[in-house]
Amino acid sequence: MSGRLWSGQGPVFWSNRDANGDPIAPFTWFGNAPTFEFGMGVEELTHKESWSGLRAIDARIDTELNSTVNLTVDDFRETNLELATRGEASALAGSTVTAEQVLAGAPELNTLYAVKGATGRVSGFSLTDNGSPIATTKYSWDFSGVFQFSDVAGMTGPIAATYTNAASRQLGVFKRAAPEIWIRMIGKNTAVNSGTDFERLIVDAFKVRLSPAETISLISDEFNTLQFTGSALADSTRAQSDPEGQFARFIYLDPGAAVPSASASVSVSPSGSTSPSSSTSPSPSV
Repeated sequence: MSGRLWSGQGPVFWSNRDANGDPIAPFTWFGNAPTFEFGMGVEELTHKESWSGLRAIDARIDTELNSTVNLTVDDFRETNLELATRGEASALAGSTVTAEQVLAGAPELNTLYAVKGATGRVSGFSLTDNGSPIATTKYSWDFSGVFQFSDVAGMTGPIAATYTNAASRQLGVFKRAAPEIWIRMIGKNTAVNSGTDFERLIVDAFKVRLSPAETISLISDEFNTLQFTGSALADSTRAQSDPEGQFARFIYLDPGAAVPSASASVSVSPSGSTSPSSSTSPSPSV
């Protein structure tokens, strides 16, 4: 990643974790993700001195470390909805519904009605009025079981429908405990080239617990999106002393691009490790 500019693009994936905390292949693509954010926060306890009259803060300790993952996707595939709803998907077999009463009395003209037993794409749809078939020229219907009348003359009800459901799939909401998953973003820095390619950066969050989506917008005049928010938890299968730590890691696929300056001096991080600025890679041109 360039020390000067970053304009990110790239796919985001997720995977379940095995008993060792490693991702289980294959990674699943979220689909198009307009935004991906990794956040960090610290809860602190402060101490104020009480002898000077200023009540000045003279000490501070960390009481909590936390990191977050925020992701927006515009792909409503089944696996994404399972994650967004803590749901579980299952198959629905095809079925035939016979003489389902849809209206107790006479229908109204040009009013939408819907059958209650539609669980798949509907076919073979027909209506009866008090047991007598209604001419198909008097109503229209669609594959979801929605219908309306264009001619209601002489109808008294009850109105009943017969139709066939094709096989389909359903997703039950809040069927599972919150999953703890591995999330990987494979970033492309479109602001800086590396040869004939963009600079590349991988972000791994080892143990992410996603919250259910607060809202899922399904009717609007825009392209709808799913908003994922989660916590990147401390992974107990890793030690804080491990090179990648316990929360997440950034992997530079173009390590020369990580040099933050042309300075010849060795830069030392707060942890005492030498930063890439001590690298012998060529200095960037000015």
